[in-house]
Amino acid sequence: MEPSQYPDIAMKLASLLDVLSHPARVKILLHLSKYKNCPAGNISSQLPLCKSTVSQHMAKLKEAGLISCTPDGICQNYRIQDNNISQAKTLFLDFFRQLEVSEELKKECKQDAPETSTNCIL
Repeated sequence: MEPSQYPDIAMKLASLLDVLSHPARVKILLHLSKYKNCPAGNISSQLPLCKSTVSQHMAKLKEAGLISCTPDGICQNYRIQDNNISQAKTLFLDFFRQLEVSEELKKECKQDAPETSTNCIL
């Protein structure tokens, strides 16, 4: 299936889940959520990884718009992008709302006839 054939929420959520799929990136976000600004060295000291690996994880978070950085002399200060985190939260909440269809609204799912079914989803 081409990416354009997936609903918008599926594409956005898949991208976000990819960014959040590593525990180091989740820990970075949790750490940054406690501070207005945080020097890169402080973040690195919170993880059992070398600085270059932490830097790669932070670059992925930055590329996704979840964090930003500003130069401070020879250091970089990182912070959570609150607006984008809020949008991510809304996306997750919308996804879980769609999953929570009440039992009385659920329908029966029947096998497509072989001549009309062209794709196997799972």
